[in-house]
Amino acid sequence: MLRGLPKQKPITGVKQVIVVASGKGGVGKSTTAVNLALGLMAIDQSKSVGLLDADVYGPSIPKLMNLKGHPELSDDNRMIPLINYGVPW
Repeated sequence: MLRGLPKQKPITGVKQVIVVASGKGGVGKSTTAVNLALGLMAIDQSKSVGLLDADVYGPSIPKLMNLKGHPELSDDNRMIPLINYGVPW
């Protein structure tokens, strides 16, 4: 069996992905991700920008993005993201 990274699978409708990661906590990954998303929106508002937080221990994106509540589900059982500053999360 081969080891290593899994094969990349394309995400429908997504052209580019920027990953913010670190092996250490408390270094500003969420702050950097939010600033990148908002900065990209400011540069070109015709482009779609989204933000995904995979932090299961302490999701700080809702606080940084001033989001309240929980995402709802659509009729086909897909999550409808919360949106603030024009960026869905």
